[in-house]
Amino acid sequence: MGNLNYEEKEAILDFFGKLVIENVRDRDLSISMEIANGTTVNPIKKEQYKALSTLNEEQKEAVCDLLSETITSTIFNFLDMIEVNNEKMKLLVCIDGIDHDLCKISEKMGSEIAFDDEDGWIQKFSSIGRFV
Repeated sequence: MGNLNYEEKEAILDFFGKLVIENVRDRDLSISMEIANGTTVNPIKKEQYKALSTLNEEQKEAVCDLLSETITSTIFNFLDMIEVNNEKMKLLVCIDGIDHDLCKISEKMGSEIAFDDEDGWIQKFSSIGRFV
């Protein structure tokens, strides 16, 4: 792992980050935004959250921003927790049969998602965007 160059480290982090953004953040945010905006086709969710149907557009946008911030913050805190406790737990990605400890590759694991420039996982991989 110590022999990886910058591009190899970035490729490993981006492999993981793309999975996190597409399969966790965007997936949950999309479902939550559909509920908040009243566009979900799920009748159970429509009934469960019918109180949201009285919100105006500005309020719906605020709820969607809050959802985005909360989901992103939860992922950040989860990654940060793993990094802080890296001696007790590892987050490994296996590439070509070799395990890579993401905390050893990243300078600051939680920040990988939160960069607000083109290097952040949200900016690179999100189909929704909505970085708050």
